[in-house]
Amino acid sequence: MRRCFVFLFGLLMISPASGLAVADVCAKPIVSIRDIQDEEILHPQLTGTLYQRAFLKLAQRLSLENLNTVESYAHTLSLRLTKEQTESFKAEYTRFAQAETYEAFLQIIKKADYWKSSLRLPNAYVALVAALARHMGEIHLNTAEIEALWISQNWPAQEGQSLTRQLAQLSGALDKRRHLTVAEYTVSLRALGKDCANITQETLQKKLREDFWLTLRNKQATRAVGTKVFLNQDVLADIPALRLPDQKLRLGEPRPVTLKTYTNEDFRTYINKRHDINRRDNLEVIRFFHTHYGDAPFAVVNKKAKLIQFFRVDGQELSRNAIETYPGDELNSGGAGIYHFTSQQDGFVFLQAERDLQIRAAFKTNASLSRDMIVYVLPETADHRFRIRNHRLTFGAAKVFRNRLAYNYSPMNREFKTVKIKVDIDDNFAKIYAQALQDEKTTLMGLLNIEDDEYNMLAEFAFGVMSPETNFGKNWKYRLKELAPVAIALLKGNGLDTDENSRGPTQIKRIPQVIIEKYKMEKSDLKDPKSAAIATLAFSADLLKDLRNVAWQHPDIIEENLQDYLYYLYQGRRWEIRDATATPDKNASIKKIKQAVLLMTIQNN
Repeated sequence: MRRCFVFLFGLLMISPASGLAVADVCAKPIVSIRDIQDEEILHPQLTGTLYQRAFLKLAQRLSLENLNTVESYAHTLSLRLTKEQTESFKAEYTRFAQAETYEAFLQIIKKADYWKSSLRLPNAYVALVAALARHMGEIHLNTAEIEALWISQNWPAQEGQSLTRQLAQLSGALDKRRHLTVAEYTVSLRALGKDCANITQETLQKKLREDFWLTLRNKQATRAVGTKVFLNQDVLADIPALRLPDQKLRLGEPRPVTLKTYTNEDFRTYINKRHDINRRDNLEVIRFFHTHYGDAPFAVVNKKAKLIQFFRVDGQELSRNAIETYPGDELNSGGAGIYHFTSQQDGFVFLQAERDLQIRAAFKTNASLSRDMIVYVLPETADHRFRIRNHRLTFGAAKVFRNRLAYNYSPMNREFKTVKIKVDIDDNFAKIYAQALQDEKTTLMGLLNIEDDEYNMLAEFAFGVMSPETNFGKNWKYRLKELAPVAIALLKGNGLDTDENSRGPTQIKRIPQVIIEKYKMEKSDLKDPKSAAIATLAFSADLLKDLRNVAWQHPDIIEENLQDYLYYLYQGRRWEIRDATATPDKNASIKKIKQAVLLMTIQNN
């Protein structure tokens, strides 16, 4: 534990502006050039230091992304790569590899997978990934550091391990070890010191490239002994040893916040209030939660203001104190989200993250935190926010709920409440339909992997969508289609195949596979109200997941209005989301759905 404190203290002495700053002075200048077999090569300590710095910066990026392998990061980069970046990086790529292999490289990183040996990246590709990450502005690497990674493809594997395996080992992928935090990597990089070479960057890059060709020609004459790489009998690279903190994995137990006894409102009243609160400032949302639902004292950390505030159970502030911290919303940067206090030693506060239950050092303060206190760390950017969901406080992406490994986003809440569903409509079919949504809630939540609030919202939609589609099964066109499905198939040009027909009072074309397997359901069963209700809710749940994936394409879509936009995907009008032309407030069918939803009451038992 003491090693960890030393590293963290070293970090807190660095101002946020310094980022990955290194020491300002060199204890001893490195000789820049010497001769071996009439070839000018760099001093081995300089080559080794450049390589080690590049290695640590790559590992630090993996920590920031909360990824365990460089292959996972390469795949992530391929998904983020824009068309413009793809075109502009090609010129830099040709500094290291042949232009005709560029398209193949893009495909390789897209499929990269450490756990499949055929898809694991060799050292040369790791260097190219590092170059791409720099080009995209994700890692601060200079060209000499990338050249040092590039030359390593001609070295024997250090201790029998490839570069990608060393990164996986350091990131905890190969055994139960924790990721080092971004801060701990910063301290390690700082300890390596600044460039101590009396040589220009241009000459430095040139000499590294000459060394590359030298080692390529003499590959059989290179060998590794410990941290040194030899060419013939001379040291080519002397890689400095790393002084790293303990990587013991410390895990806690799930500790959900104790809830007060609260008023049992109907779902529509609750959800309207929830939507209103969730649009407010993060601190306001947190305080509202504890005033109405949460039954525990808490603290709020504001990293930008370097401040911790302490609150009573009812949300009233008790006191505030200064803290020492470091920037970043990512989980391994001590970032935003929901935590539980575990311990405090030498002023360092250790918190258990809600997402993965890991215990990490988060910040330093002279204030004392009480046992099991809930600690909320506010986001530094507008990309994330706190929300009330399922009567609990959650943390996630600002726009819609997303699963992002890099952040302390709240995990799925599998708690559920049984409900009583009533509909204010004198129609036996609609009542049986609503009864099915009530009775099958527990089963469907498990099958579809959805939360309590999501289920209730989808139940409203699944009921309301009957209005524009078939007027609750009363539309004459619908009744005619159900009487002669083969005729409809013939009119559509599908011959006698009725599989493409929309069926049932909600006119769905597809029954999700999990429903077919669980309920042994066929499309012909959809005229039955119970089967139609089950299939429609499951189909809508699939659309909800899809809508969250494409929500970024429409500036007006947020978590609080997803129900309004769901019908666009239901109708197969995905392009209206993509082109940001969807306007639910002007859509007559969506207005009908909203009116129909008002006929339904969902009440927790």
